[in-house]
Amino acid sequence: MFTRALDAHQSGRIEEAISLYGTVLRQNVDQPDVWNNLGVALRRSKRLDAALVAYRRAAELRPGNAGLWSNMGNCLREMMRFDEAAAAHDKALELDASIKSHPFNAGLVYRDTNRFEQAIKHFDAALAIDPDYVDANWDKALALLATGQYETGWAGYETRRKLADNPIRPLESVPEWDGKADLRGKRLLLRAEQGFGDMIQFARFVPLVGKKAAHIILECRSELIPVMRTIAGVGTIVEKGAKLPPFDLHVPLLSLPHVMKISEAELHRVSAEPYLSAPKGKQARLSPPSGTVLKVGLIWAGKLNPRDRSCPLELLMPLMAQKGASFYSFQVDERRGDIARLGANALITDMGEHIHDFGDSAALMKAMDLVITIDSAPAHLAGALGVPVWMLQLYTTDWRWMVGRTDSPWYPTMRIYRQEAPGDWAVPIAKLGADFANLLKARLGAAV
Repeated sequence: MFTRALDAHQSGRIEEAISLYGTVLRQNVDQPDVWNNLGVALRRSKRLDAALVAYRRAAELRPGNAGLWSNMGNCLREMMRFDEAAAAHDKALELDASIKSHPFNAGLVYRDTNRFEQAIKHFDAALAIDPDYVDANWDKALALLATGQYETGWAGYETRRKLADNPIRPLESVPEWDGKADLRGKRLLLRAEQGFGDMIQFARFVPLVGKKAAHIILECRSELIPVMRTIAGVGTIVEKGAKLPPFDLHVPLLSLPHVMKISEAELHRVSAEPYLSAPKGKQARLSPPSGTVLKVGLIWAGKLNPRDRSCPLELLMPLMAQKGASFYSFQVDERRGDIARLGANALITDMGEHIHDFGDSAALMKAMDLVITIDSAPAHLAGALGVPVWMLQLYTTDWRWMVGRTDSPWYPTMRIYRQEAPGDWAVPIAKLGADFANLLKARLGAAV
């Protein structure tokens, strides 16, 4: 029965494995390996409370198993019980620090609590065991970037090419640009990768390379084409997956800061002005109520993976009690339904049916006086357009927003409101609310 459970687990049939592990344990509960494996399967299926119980049962039976404590620490970290997670990982390291995943997993706790220097020390310990450890090299790179160590951070950022979930298809017939080869007279292909927000964020470097090459071909997903056409230096746009036109050299867009050796000073220089604009011919047609002095765009929900960055819409609704502001939803997914669910149809104008690509979003955003958003592609779009954007940020920060800052080196018009405790929006919402009231009061005063 245990062999069948292992086979199901290793084959990815997680529900079957969980069921079979349960059958085995009902026959004999004193089996620490089965409890541990059950914990792994339950954690993979995001049933973290049950997984933690399984790990604790295993630890009672075999407390000297270092891997078990490391697994338990991972589960506790995902539950955002960070102090307990750190203690579990310390126990794993005390028992066996020779396994590379043990210091790496411990480092993830420090990463998720924004203590990047300590995280780097643990990642370095893992890399001392295996210098080619992809996950440790990747997370170390992000930690370096989060602390502004750009030279080594950009070099390490190239590790993303080796990540299992981030394939960049090979183009072996044409050489890749290394930042050194002369681009005069050359057609350079900038390749698409990662998400919408990443593409918008790194598009700021296109004008720099556009001055070096005879012609820039920019590959991107179809939704981005209208705004990417507005970037200075872009010659040809090609949809990702479509047949490529002739080119002499290529490089992934997100590799530009590495191959061009972008420093902190250069980053500030290229980020000082907007680098995207609304496509010609696209205009927002709004009819704000009489007396509106502040048009506010809202985005409160995003993708669930790798981490749910959403903020409940109901937490933002107190802003709508103040006269003079009109609110417009930029949600384009099923979360548009939150407006009706909360009875907020009279408070928020749903623009979702008018948004089919980022060109539509850009035209609408340019008509806004302020965009309030979670960490999302629209946050990048607003920043790239030069629209004032207030972003609500999770306690566990993303590398690009750094640590403890209310501003961003990437977007001069951005203001960041951060959670000060895991899962707690109370403090950032209160700060945002106070700033909003002051802004609205100033606008109303200026309108008199």
